[in-house]
Amino acid sequence: MELFSAQFRQIREYLLQDRAMGLVEIPAPSNLEWPAGLGRNLILSQDTAVELGNPREGSASFLMWTEQAQEVRDGRIRLMGPDLPESRGRSLPFGKVVMIRVRGFTPDNTYPRYREMEALRYELDLKGYMLRAVSQYQREWSRVSREALDQGFSFAVLGRAVINGFHGLEYVIGVEVLFVTQAREQVATLAAIGDQAGRIIAAMNKMSVEISFDCTACEYNDVCGDVADLRSMRKTMQTAVGV
Repeated sequence: MELFSAQFRQIREYLLQDRAMGLVEIPAPSNLEWPAGLGRNLILSQDTAVELGNPREGSASFLMWTEQAQEVRDGRIRLMGPDLPESRGRSLPFGKVVMIRVRGFTPDNTYPRYREMEALRYELDLKGYMLRAVSQYQREWSRVSREALDQGFSFAVLGRAVINGFHGLEYVIGVEVLFVTQAREQVATLAAIGDQAGRIIAAMNKMSVEISFDCTACEYNDVCGDVADLRSMRKTMQTAVGV
């Protein structure tokens, strides 16, 4: 099931065009760990060292998956822009893309597996890191505490936690993470790609909860027309309900 072929291509083009913006690969060993917050991750404004993705600055956060080995290099964390230790006292635009290599996705299991992966995106429990708000519009707003920054919290820590979390799913083969903090314009470009991925997800959501399969009246008709595997899912769902 290849739902995001166009978006993977767009990410490759995005990174090629913006190498001059300081794209780097961050080393993060697989055993890199950070203490859990144990559910006590409230960070007040006076305790905040860095804010990421405030709506005033811009935000983009989404995941996409593929079964193509060449699209995902497992364990790779890339950053375009300043890291957290050098951003103390700042509110940064924030982009985060989680790219996952999976196996065994079919028209029957893709939607429940997506729901499982989507829920996992927001289960990070890292001491000194707070997800302040997330949105169905592919946006994410978070804070890092002063104490966490003093103790070495960075995108290497955050990226490794994301990667390790998804590796707990039996159908996940590889995980790669991209962070962008460079400029509002770069995050806005990333958000446009995320919005397209979001429409694919929204079309899949609609197919899963609605019995009607009247494509002429659906606002996602164009998406299904462009993504062949969405049409396969639709046919499977039609068969299941006897349409």
